[in-house]
Amino acid sequence: MIASLFVVLTSMSHALAASNVATIESAVASFKTIGTLRREFPINGEAIAAAYTGALQTLTKEIDTANSLTLDSDVLAAINDLIDDREPSLAAQTIDKTLQRVFYQSIWNRISAIRDQFKTAATAELVAMLDESVAAFQAISTTVARENQVLTADRQELVAGSKPGLDVDVNNFFTQVRTALNKSNPDQDFNAVQIARYGIRLSLTRAYYIGVLREVAGILNNRTTDPDEARIAQKEGEVFYRIIEPLVARGNPAGSLIIKKQLTGGFANVAADEIVSELGKGFIPRVTAELTGQERAITSGDRAAALAEAAGAKYFARIFLPDLELRIGATERSNLEQQMENLLTASDELSAAKSKEARDAIIAILTKYENQLNRAKYAIVQHTALIDNAVANFLQIGVLRGKIPIDVDAIAANYAGDLQQLTKIVDQIYGTAIDQDVTNAVNQAKSGSELAQALQKIDKSLQRVFALVVYNRVTLVADQFADLPADALALEWDRAYSAYTAIAGTANRPEKILSTDKKSIISGTDPDLDYQIVSAFVQGKQALNKANTDDRLALALARENIVIPLVRSFLIGVLREVEGIITNRGSDADKAREQQVEGEFFFRTVDAFISPDNPTGSGRIHAQFTGDLNSVVADTIVSDISKGILGQLKRGLSEVGTNFLSDKNQALLAVERISLYTGIFAADLQLRLNALQRAKLENAIRDLREAVLAGDADRAVALRSILMQVITEYESKLS
Repeated sequence: MIASLFVVLTSMSHALAASNVATIESAVASFKTIGTLRREFPINGEAIAAAYTGALQTLTKEIDTANSLTLDSDVLAAINDLIDDREPSLAAQTIDKTLQRVFYQSIWNRISAIRDQFKTAATAELVAMLDESVAAFQAISTTVARENQVLTADRQELVAGSKPGLDVDVNNFFTQVRTALNKSNPDQDFNAVQIARYGIRLSLTRAYYIGVLREVAGILNNRTTDPDEARIAQKEGEVFYRIIEPLVARGNPAGSLIIKKQLTGGFANVAADEIVSELGKGFIPRVTAELTGQERAITSGDRAAALAEAAGAKYFARIFLPDLELRIGATERSNLEQQMENLLTASDELSAAKSKEARDAIIAILTKYENQLNRAKYAIVQHTALIDNAVANFLQIGVLRGKIPIDVDAIAANYAGDLQQLTKIVDQIYGTAIDQDVTNAVNQAKSGSELAQALQKIDKSLQRVFALVVYNRVTLVADQFADLPADALALEWDRAYSAYTAIAGTANRPEKILSTDKKSIISGTDPDLDYQIVSAFVQGKQALNKANTDDRLALALARENIVIPLVRSFLIGVLREVEGIITNRGSDADKAREQQVEGEFFFRTVDAFISPDNPTGSGRIHAQFTGDLNSVVADTIVSDISKGILGQLKRGLSEVGTNFLSDKNQALLAVERISLYTGIFAADLQLRLNALQRAKLENAIRDLREAVLAGDADRAVALRSILMQVITEYESKLS
């Protein structure tokens, strides 16, 4: 059955059409039965298991296969929770929302298949896929029909707004697709299908965006009066968010983490404005990406693509229109909607001038909207002259390094004083010799010997100083949280942030990953580590007043979200230099040697996170950064980094086991570290294994956190087994 359903997405025959529609209708009927059963008390888990078995589970497995998801295992785990009477109300919500995702994704896949196969498949085959989409929609039409959720004027709460009629829109788009599938005018009909595809898929996305906000409203309304109801709403919000998370995380990865933390953490941390803002910041880049695509299509004279991209921009923007109106007014909303229509018209006319005019107007409105969104900002209250002056001196050295001719004496003068004093303090604390490294590099620069390399030694050595200051101060605050008064803690936290500003640029770089052939390094997505770190500083500072019982845990979590992303940013720096070495060693050896020095000194900053569990690999990395240029092998360096980080992750798993029963907070901290360390090698794991194994790993970590919170030892053991299985398989693929 799974195989036959997969065939549906590629080449469905008349004979299969009716039976497959019937299969989905059966899955919808089972879903509705489960909906009735989960509202009973007590909930009959065995009956829900029976209803899930069959067409509904088959459809779920189809989606898992097509989209590299683990929805079937999520549903089965929640059913087991019901049967074992482990927080049945939460398990019931997990089942419902996960199955809604199955139908949501089923429609997404089929509507895309119709567009992709429009020019090659027979009308009957395409209509059959449309019929399946219409059948699947019956499972989630009620959710899609819900009213908007909008921020109150003070942005503290969420209230119901008007009904946007998304269910009506989806059905109308289905009708438009059905008409177009007659292919009476193939070019126009194809364009109609492309536009309707965006309309259907993003109307569904908007419905689940609203669903997330509806549950956030439930948390806020109940967190002080009915904690049990608030927990249910939080679970609903979390699983609803999983549906749209890929779209948000692509444009706002750090913001997506903030949303997930609020939907899994303490109720006191749930802030409506922050969640709405992070959602908006995730969808705005999707609009601008469509605008970029429309511009390319206009330039190449591709009318069909231009219309499709313009439609994408329009329907992505519709998701956040009510919030845009709240923040910048109804006039700007109306202007945006009109400019979106202008862009569609310009696309239809293949008018480059009109397209540019519309795009420029749209971007201006989006920029105005984005500027009104809540974004984490840290304000230093207690300044420390030593660190502030050291930062200023370092930044000035950065300016001087970029000037020609290089004024080495000015660089030396900026190092002497507070910056050198801070460096010596770090050397004294950690037993390093950074001052000697910098002094030697300054002398090397004065002599004119390998000037470019000397300047890189100065820069990367001083970056190491500030990284160690950040690490030292945030660790001190976490360790002394119970013993020091709030003001003293805040001073040290401010010092850490001040030091961080010197190296924020290093944290604000795109990911670097192996190429498919594993011979070079290429750019990946931007993990937005700078924003993740700044947000953690803000969240940590909020906990320093010790007003809530979980503030110590919140502060400790903030520390992890500063330290490990900072480590990740320096490892990205290492790979960035590996990329440069491989690119330049055949054509510009001097440049490649400069990048080799950068890689060596970058790696010194984070070697302490690699060498404890992979000392041999650490030695290999150092050897490649100090030896012959041709000895630098991207796959080997990436593998050795991953082996070291996997050691950290395994240690975290051990800490979960050690603290599971005795100290839940320490176990939760260990899970957080596991999650953050996983981010360092997740893309490489996907390259060497596949997307499904990455999903298994990340979902197991998510579920392990829930198991710790629930005190479910059996589930924690099972999840640890899954984690170790994936890790072991990944480890076996490393060079």
